[in-house]
Amino acid sequence: MGYTPTTYVNSTSPPIDATNLNKIERQIDVLSDGGFYVDSYSGTDQQRLQAALLDQQASGTGGGTNMAPVILPCRPMTLTAPITMYSGMKIIGSYKTGQNNPELSSGNFSGTEITMSGTLGSGTNSLFVGTGTIYNVFLSDFCVQGSQGSNTHQFLDHNSGTLYACELNSLSFNFMKGVMGNSTRKCFVTQVCLTGTWTANNAWETQFHLGGSDCTMWLDSLCNIGVTSSAAQTGGLTSYFMKLDSLEGTLGKAYVSAMNGWRGILISGSGTILTMVEGVYEGYKPTGTLLSGPAPGSVVKITGGAVTMLGTKMGQGMNNPDASEGGLLDVSGGEVSLFGCNFYGQNMGSVNALRHTGGRVSAVGITRRQNDLGSWSGRPRYTSPFGVTGGADSFYMPDQSMQVL
Repeated sequence: MGYTPTTYVNSTSPPIDATNLNKIERQIDVLSDGGFYVDSYSGTDQQRLQAALLDQQASGTGGGTNMAPVILPCRPMTLTAPITMYSGMKIIGSYKTGQNNPELSSGNFSGTEITMSGTLGSGTNSLFVGTGTIYNVFLSDFCVQGSQGSNTHQFLDHNSGTLYACELNSLSFNFMKGVMGNSTRKCFVTQVCLTGTWTANNAWETQFHLGGSDCTMWLDSLCNIGVTSSAAQTGGLTSYFMKLDSLEGTLGKAYVSAMNGWRGILISGSGTILTMVEGVYEGYKPTGTLLSGPAPGSVVKITGGAVTMLGTKMGQGMNNPDASEGGLLDVSGGEVSLFGCNFYGQNMGSVNALRHTGGRVSAVGITRRQNDLGSWSGRPRYTSPFGVTGGADSFYMPDQSMQVL
């Protein structure tokens, strides 16, 4: 467009210099197309993205426009340094591309594919880093490749303050140390929605370590979480794909493959109020091998909080349990209600579906998978030292849909 700056005479208004005018023109041009396109900038992928984010922030403070999204290209990208989150940050893929699976065909089936490199790592060196209270972040429709050879990369770190009223939609990950938080570092969230279809495969550590309130996760679709059978990614007694600690919210269909020594999900904290709707927590395949067969021990462990499980499915576990593990579902504290949960798979004729050692448990309408009828007899089994006492520790099952081991 190329306007010539005008010198105003007999006016109290300051002159508009060429730099500011060109910036305004660029924002008008970009916003007319609905966003800040990363590939309309020059430089490395990191420089292009940072320039687009600066324009996005400036558009929200100038008073004339709102903060349109930064739009990523539909191609592989390499990012090399952390991105500091801010209120109103919106980064989306160039198209709604459906499921993205970066573990397949080196990411070629995906749309926008980000590879983490350079100084990126975990904690405060994660790809996205935030502190304090940050509102209205929206990240959508891209996938991220971490390090295939080492436990290095984390997607998002917010260990101080909270992400507030944010949405993360249809994101996929491969070879990550953590997605939101990691094994030892919690991500704090409030009124955050995880929507769309996700994957978090070939995990090095805990992929989701969350605490906070008013959150929903995958109620509209699912999240597939798993690990390879490689000896380098072998887990142990404390290897959980998800750790939800003092989290209030609703967890939808997480599909967790607890193979290669891993356990599934750990739920803890007196502040937890969690409703689990469906979800599948299981060992991978009934091959009988320790690396790729049924999970070695428990697939869901609850040590505290108030948890309601609706139609949750748990199976293929307890193949080589630690002495501290007593069932596919292990409850040692809190208050837990099970409605229509399903237990299935190998070992179910000789191990507990549920071990209860503390807290209050109510179970009704427990089911077993029907194509297991030829491989094990009876009902899903449980152990509990408690009856219906009305005290802090009790076990109540009015319909006899489980049987004592």
